[in-house]
Formats: sequence, C-alpha cells, structure tokens
Amino acid sequence: MSLMLRLLTILIIGSSLAIAGGDTDVVNFVKKKLRQNKGVKIKSVKVAEKLPIPGIRGWSAYVVEADLELKRGKDTRRVDFETILFVSKQLIATELIDRKTGRNIRSILQPKLPDDIYDESHLLYGKADAPHKLILFSDPLCPFCRMYVPELLKAVKSNPEKVALYYYHLPLSAIHPASDVLVRVIEVARLRGEKGIVEKLYAIDIDPQLKDEKRILAIVKEKTGLEVTPEELHDKKIEKIILHDRMTARRMLVTGTPTIFADGKKDVTREKYKSFIKK
Repeated sequence: MSLMLRLLTILIIGSSLAIAGGDTDVVNFVKKKLRQNKGVKIKSVKVAEKLPIPGIRGWSAYVVEADLELKRGKDTRRVDFETILFVSKQLIATELIDRKTGRNIRSILQPKLPDDIYDESHLLYGKADAPHKLILFSDPLCPFCRMYVPELLKAVKSNPEKVALYYYHLPLSAIHPASDVLVRVIEVARLRGEKGIVEKLYAIDIDPQLKDEKRILAIVKEKTGLEVTPEELHDKKIEKIILHDRMTARRMLVTGTPTIFADGKKDVTREKYKSFIKK
C-alpha cells in the first residue's frame, strides 16, 4: 500500500465514533475524513453494500466505496478506495470487537458472492458439479497457507466427486514480495496446461523478501523444472487475471490469507471441508 493510501486509511479510521442516521450520514462521514487531506479530490463516495452482523442487534456493516484523485507533488493518480464502517441508529464505528472472544467483527462479515465466483478458470481441483464448493484466497508464501493449503489440496484431489475447489490469488506483497512472482508463475503454468505447479510452489524453499524477479524465476526453474520468462509474467492475460483476483478479494472483504468460503459462507474455522468429505 502506498504512503498516500495509508494516509487515507488513517483518515477514515481516525475517528472511532460519530453520530449516524442513515446512508447519507455514512457518506458524509467518509467525505469529511477524506477532505482533511488537501491532496485528495473526491470524485464520488457511495454505500456499495449493507451487511447484517450475525449475533449483534442494532448494527450493520456498510461497505463504502470512494473514487478519488490523489495528488502528491506533481503527480496525480486515480484511486478506488474501499472501507467498512459499522453503523447503528445513532453511531458510526470503524471497528467492532466481540468482548467475549476478542474477535474483530470484520472477520465474520458475509458479503454477497459475485455472480462469476465459480468461474471455470478458477477451478483448481474437483468437479464443477460436485455438491460442495470451496473458494480459497491464498498466497503461496504465507506461512499459514503453507501449513493449510497442501492438506486441503490433497483432500479435494482425493474426493473430486464431493468437493470442488476454486482458487484465487491474494499475494501479500507488502509482507513477502516474492509471492507476486510466484502467483504469476502459477497462472503461466495454468495457461500452458501444466499440472501440479501449485503444490510445488507451496513447498518451494525461497526467501519471501526476495524482490529480484530473475533470481526468483531461476529458483523456480531449479526447484520445479518450470522455466518462465519475465515477459510471460507480465503478459496482458496474466495482468488481467491477477487484477481480477485482487478485485474479487476486495468485493468479498478478504484481507488475509488463507481465507476460505464453504458453500458460499465464510468458514472461519477453515475445517468445514472435512465434514463434506466424510459424508
């Protein structure tokens, strides 16, 4: 995330509470915070979606989208900014924490699934007509993903009639830059029709902080036998796929990995798929 975008985030979450009354108050709240930065020009702000919060009365989660122009020095660029606000009849809050569990309520929000979420191009394993469907957002260098995903893949591969797994990239490049190259390698391999590269990259020994693209590709070739060129990584088809996955993650309020949805609902336990297989 750029410095300017981080500043915008701080502006949005800088006030913990405000008086609320409806959509208009929420939009005005966001605009007021954004205007505190003189480098921000607001093109539009709107409430994109309202989400109920399971188990909490009187509060809703508002997904707010903003179309902005950011000016920094002589440079001006367009940015689509998105945030979540929690709204009651009288209050707007930027965070809600469950006192009993300590869980951030953001983690249990259930957005509306995009119409194209079960797109064939994202079907990694299992049959499309399987009775149970999983959606996975993952990063091959996320340590939690590396512990979780291989077992999940093995389970789905062994039960293709019961479960279908749809895989979406969410490289956390700010934490481990090398992941951005690896997810592109996965897509290059997929377009070539090569199988098994996902498992190989989740097991590859590589420094997550490595930024040298050619060095990363050399390691991939050495460890997996797959040879990919920098030109292939940045092909327009690959760029489009990676952007699509990032935008899908935003629409589904996914910010961390691994995040999994089981039969259309976010599975915070990440274990629901095991019950599908046992049936």
